[in-house]
Amino acid sequence: MNRTKILIGTDTISGIAPQILKAFSHASDEKTLPYGNDVFTEKCKSIIIKIFENKDLEIIPMMSGTASNSLALSSFLRSYGSILCHTESHINKDEGGAPEFFSGGGKLQTISNNSGRLNSKDITKKLDELDFKGKQLSKISGISLTQLAENGTLYSQNEILAISKICKKNNFYLHMDGARFSNALVSQKSVSPAEATWKIGVDCLSLGATKNGAMAAEVIIFFNKNLALEAKKMIKQTGHIIPKTRFITAQLNAWFTDGLWLELAQKANENATYLSGELSKFEHFKLLYPTQGNEVFLRVNNKTYKKILELNIIPNLWRKINNEEIEVRFVTSFETKFSLIDEIIHRFKTCFSYKSDPII
Repeated sequence: MNRTKILIGTDTISGIAPQILKAFSHASDEKTLPYGNDVFTEKCKSIIIKIFENKDLEIIPMMSGTASNSLALSSFLRSYGSILCHTESHINKDEGGAPEFFSGGGKLQTISNNSGRLNSKDITKKLDELDFKGKQLSKISGISLTQLAENGTLYSQNEILAISKICKKNNFYLHMDGARFSNALVSQKSVSPAEATWKIGVDCLSLGATKNGAMAAEVIIFFNKNLALEAKKMIKQTGHIIPKTRFITAQLNAWFTDGLWLELAQKANENATYLSGELSKFEHFKLLYPTQGNEVFLRVNNKTYKKILELNIIPNLWRKINNEEIEVRFVTSFETKFSLIDEIIHRFKTCFSYKSDPII
């Protein structure tokens, strides 16, 4: 049977929200000063100041998450230094050494655990191990965490606060990779952007819009002005000062207007919740983590994965668990329709055992 291919492994395949596309077109008609000295960028900073309740913050608009993370980290990571991050973090596994390159050779010290998130206990243990090894090791200057984490789970307020207390005690900076920060925020219905970041000790946030409705728009939000000054010294050298910055900030302005960024994230999360609930009813699938954003991770055997591909359903092959099993990732976006999810489930029902009650 000739079935249409369903790409369901990443949210970066999604299109552009109509409001953002319209704003992008408007920015093309508006002739203004380059390099961020334009009315769109000025407005963007004002909007972010209001949303994050911090008049002292600074912003640097960027075009990619890797560039955003790397420039943010290099504001406090030096060639002789290091930062702590999770082994599965994007900066460690998926950025081609960009943070090390931007910082002139800074080192990433990784921490592994089964939760996919850093925690104060593991960080303390790591610091004790490094301290025991002596003073010739690279000096730790900060910690980077990802919200949502790479396995789609959510850091609680208390988890982040505990990490930030370690940072304060040791004079570390705290960076947050917020590629899916909007998805995390709508999962915490009573938490404001300020409460999710600087009010619990986050010094800089790499906030991503590209996965959630924008064409290519990211922004580093510095809650620590000294870090912003350091980053601005390097932005030209790293090739990320954008001549027509207005095309980035026009997208962000539309994204933030009337809470669109949260509305789009809410749709993506609802789609993932529906998908997760349906997938949990198949005997061949094992849900690995709670669905707290727009990502669903399954444990399947190699034979099952081959059948999934034969059905022309293409999730993301996440990692090898052992010789017999792998982990695959399904990701929904604001554009994902329930009808598409229903089609996925319909195809699965032709090959796999299905029950009406979820299998936990």
